Amino acid sequence: MFWLQFLAFESPTLDLDITLIIQFGIFILLLLALRKFVLIPYLRAYDQREALTKGAQEEAQALQEAAAKAQAEYDSERQKVYSVAERERRDVVAKANADAAGVIEKARRDVQDDIAQKQAALDEQLATARRNAASEIDALSVQIASKILV
Repeated sequence: MFWLQFLAFESPTLDLDITLIIQFGIFILLLLALRKFVLIPYLRAYDQREALTKGAQEEAQALQEAAAKAQAEYDSERQKVYSVAERERRDVVAKANADAAGVIEKARRDVQDDIAQKQAALDEQLATARRNAASEIDALSVQIASKILV
């Protein structure tokens, strides 16, 4: 019959009696009970979770900032150490080059001294050989002349 009323475009009649008040009372009681036992605990848990999440996000942000600061300090300190190490390396290389130049110069002087000594010895041997040759030339020329004249 309800369908027929709907099809006939008649509005159903609603009686305003005590059942409406009872239904409204039940609705209010359920609303209060659900609010006390479901909605308030849910909102409290939601706020706590939101606070924890926000706190964790703030802590993560603080940790990221601390990590970035530590990374910057590390990079700065590493750069300082590298520059000191590079300066020390240059000093060591310069000292080694100076030492090498000194060793090379000493070796050059030693070789020049040795060459001078050998040259002097060779000059003396040459002079001795020329003196001996001069005396032998006189003796050989006398022998040659005696053999030719004979």
